Amino acid sequence: MNDKNEQQTGNIETDEVKNLTSSLIKSENSLDLNSIMQLTSNLLKNETLMNSVTEYSKLRQKATSPETKAAEKTEHTSLVQQLENISNELAEIKQEIAELSSLSHRLEAISNDLSGLKKEIKDLKDQKGNAFSNLFKKS
Repeated sequence: MNDKNEQQTGNIETDEVKNLTSSLIKSENSLDLNSIMQLTSNLLKNETLMNSVTEYSKLRQKATSPETKAAEKTEHTSLVQQLENISNELAEIKQEIAELSSLSHRLEAISNDLSGLKKEIKDLKDQKGNAFSNLFKKS
């Protein structure tokens, strides 16, 4: 039953506020200061509205508190440091890749040289074998 009274009181206040706001401007050229004062008084009595304003004020103060700003600055500094570390690591990896590429080219050249030497050795064996065979043919 108490909730019904509160709801009715809330509705009455809401209705009063609506009536007062509609009577604020009686004509386009003038304002009713009495209605403005009554509206202000009713709004200040409305606990829900005042609590909302108070909570908003607290949230606003927390959002702009020095602790929040310090935490954001610390987080920003941390992120900048992490990005610098990642950048340095990427530079090192790039250098390692360049070194590996150079080694790969050197290994390919060595492989080609070995293939050439292998072919020359085979050719020499074939020539010696032919020369040896020719010696026995002459005898």
